[in-house]
Amino acid sequence: MKIQQSANGNIVITGTSGVIEHILPTITIHKHPRYPNEAILITHNTNYKDEQQGITILARNVTNVNETRFYGNAQSLKSMLENELKLQGGTMEAPPKTKEQDPMYVAYLQANTYEKLLSFVKEHQDNIGGKRHHEDGRISEEEFFCQFETFIIRVTLRYYYKLDNQNLINYILMSGSTSYVHEPKKVYVYDGNNIITGYVYEKAY
Repeated sequence: MKIQQSANGNIVITGTSGVIEHILPTITIHKHPRYPNEAILITHNTNYKDEQQGITILARNVTNVNETRFYGNAQSLKSMLENELKLQGGTMEAPPKTKEQDPMYVAYLQANTYEKLLSFVKEHQDNIGGKRHHEDGRISEEEFFCQFETFIIRVTLRYYYKLDNQNLINYILMSGSTSYVHEPKKVYVYDGNNIITGYVYEKAY
């Protein structure tokens, strides 16, 4: 495994097979909370206990840091990374950023309509897929999960179909992290030939 910094500043982690596993714009390096002597935990923030969202690196698997060969334990790996790389994410001793200081949180607050929030979560989603379908192939639910430096949001779209024509969407209900969306229900409008002519946005009841 190699850990290198690219010319544009990104941290690139290449696995033992030679395949790039992670490209990270910023990292924070911590002692692993459960295996402090064997591993380090790389996160994008100062939460050193966030194993689920962090990347665990076993020191024994690392062969190179940039162009320098590495042999050692987790503590020596942590020190070497801090010396060899420009850690734009800072160290765990750095004061944590609050939501109010996070420009992405401000952007999230401004996404206060159905379409604005949908565009926001599509642009920043961390999950791939997140769709569920009925047995006949019609989509039933779509989920978007986004994790930022200071907050996490999860938005779900549930599809409801017309009773007299199960091939036509009646409306889509947006739920989850939607406190600032005034009208999270998107109703489809059709003409006499079942062609979509527009949409109406309503409050959720």
